[in-house]
Amino acid sequence: MKKILFTLCLFTAITSELFANTGDTTWVTIYNNRKITQYGNYDTSAVLPTGKRFRKIRLHYILGRYACPSGTQYCGSWDYTTQIYVKPAGADTVEIARVITPYATDWLSTNRKNDYIIDVTDYASLLNGNLDFRYVYQGYSWGFTVTLKLELIEGVPPMDAQSVKNIYDGYFSYGNVSDPIENHLVAKSFQYNSPSTNAFIKNTISGHGSDDNGCGEFCSKYYELKINNTTISQKQLWRNDCGVNDIYPQTGTWLYERANWCPGSVVKPITHNLSALTTPSSTFSVDIDMEPYSVANQSNLGGFNVVSQLINYSAPNYSVDVAVEDIIAPTDDANYFRSNNVCSNPKVKIKNVGSTAVTSVVFNYNLVGGAVQSFTWTGNLPFLKDTIVDLGPSIAMFNGNNSSQFVVSIAKVNGVAGDQNPFNDRYQSIIKPVKSYPSKFVVFFATNAATSPINPGFNEAHWKIIDQSGAVVASRLNNLNSKVFRDTLTLPNGCYTFITDDDGCDGISWWVYPNYPVNPGTGTLRFSSATTPATLKTFNGDFGCQIIERFTVGYALDVNEISEPNVNFQLFPNPSSDLVNMLLDMSTKQDVSYIITDVTGKQVYADKLMNISSDIYPINTTHLVSGLYFVTCKFDGGKQLTQKLIIHK
Repeated sequence: MKKILFTLCLFTAITSELFANTGDTTWVTIYNNRKITQYGNYDTSAVLPTGKRFRKIRLHYILGRYACPSGTQYCGSWDYTTQIYVKPAGADTVEIARVITPYATDWLSTNRKNDYIIDVTDYASLLNGNLDFRYVYQGYSWGFTVTLKLELIEGVPPMDAQSVKNIYDGYFSYGNVSDPIENHLVAKSFQYNSPSTNAFIKNTISGHGSDDNGCGEFCSKYYELKINNTTISQKQLWRNDCGVNDIYPQTGTWLYERANWCPGSVVKPITHNLSALTTPSSTFSVDIDMEPYSVANQSNLGGFNVVSQLINYSAPNYSVDVAVEDIIAPTDDANYFRSNNVCSNPKVKIKNVGSTAVTSVVFNYNLVGGAVQSFTWTGNLPFLKDTIVDLGPSIAMFNGNNSSQFVVSIAKVNGVAGDQNPFNDRYQSIIKPVKSYPSKFVVFFATNAATSPINPGFNEAHWKIIDQSGAVVASRLNNLNSKVFRDTLTLPNGCYTFITDDDGCDGISWWVYPNYPVNPGTGTLRFSSATTPATLKTFNGDFGCQIIERFTVGYALDVNEISEPNVNFQLFPNPSSDLVNMLLDMSTKQDVSYIITDVTGKQVYADKLMNISSDIYPINTTHLVSGLYFVTCKFDGGKQLTQKLIIHK
């Protein structure tokens, strides 16, 4: 009887899914918090709905950490290649996503995870029924958990995905004289038939390993795509934006540029539209040629992970259709961390999913419960192209509004109300308010000793503040190395953006520094109260290329977080010779004592500072010989911190 009841319930659930309304979403869990405990393949299966049409399918790749058992030799949780494959019966096994894990050795202690959201609508022809999946983990260090979920949103897609075929799939050494990569990337013939009318090639190619020249991970190389022996495109395989990765800070070398990937990010496919070059029932050849390359030392080779697919589609389903793909800001989505939080200028991503070019879009947007504002975008957006739209200055929308939800919708396309598919015209996000600072505060900036490669003679880091119109209202440029700058600012009410750029793309503090040939030391950047010892904001120096802080003056959008009641200290210059500065960072005045010990633990100096506030206090080190020392500060309340000090004479 129980079995009959269960079957009836299951049938009811499936029936309700099959007859769900357009826009309804079905969730399918492939893995739930699966611990990654070894290198290799993780196979499973899942049941996906059948007989349905989905306008969009999104893969949620949720990465977390677990505590490795005591004695585990490898539990570093570093940057490794992971791939998700589907294995449909009687068809090619195909990769649907590739994600490089972050340097996440601190994720467990910080209870951190990230939901990477990947559009996999291209594989709709495969994602149905009883389906086998494979998760490939290519790391030799464990500690990650992975959850994979499919979000299947019903409706009519821009085109119906009808088939997927592999062109290439494998890891091939690069620069190998005896077995060149072109031996594996040979020309292949393909044909597709009606009702398919559109053909695309989707290439996911990333370089890994390192020979004596840094190839393939750390070298920029191109590939050429040939159709019928004619080159139709050349693409460079390089990511130069790792230093502005949204998944930051990380604990390793996350900010180095790499061969089409960054630690902690999705490997972005490169898509080529062949629809104008091919026709149904006609045979055509496809060939990828990598940039010619060889290396002298043939015993140490890197390579490229190459997945190339031919994907066929039906004719476009709509003539006029614009989709709101995502909200870049405001949102609490960690994948847009650097773009948030905001107090003006919302940004949304739109895509033309109709065959007619889009020249204008009218948007309505607001915080839920607040007044609706409008913005008109103009341009030229071809079929299947996307763009990010800045909705303009809009501080009035945020001022005094405590809503945690932002909504945007499309009102007109090409001057006509609505479009042919209203189900993708609206998007909503959860938001967090920005900080509010007093009208008068201090920007405290202690530079390190890193000289700019772009502006010789000055420090790599420099900052500016712009208002909501984009005008610069304050800045500190051309800064000298190992100097302290205190700028007291008085700003009128408004919305502002504080931007610090680092020309070396390595922030002002980084764990790698001590291993440099010349250690540039550690810089400090913070906002301090102009009237009390309070620190309003201390910025993490490990920010890569850029750090951004958006804030308001005179608009209380966030009453919960104005100051950081912490204590900290830093030493600069470090290494030092006869004088080292101790930068104390405290939220209240207090007594601070400190001692200096050598590597044997012997105390070589001690002092006590009475009733002091956050500031710089010099320490005379002329009596210390060259070597490694430890400076330990003791604060009120019993907190004790230690920093290394190198004396070099």
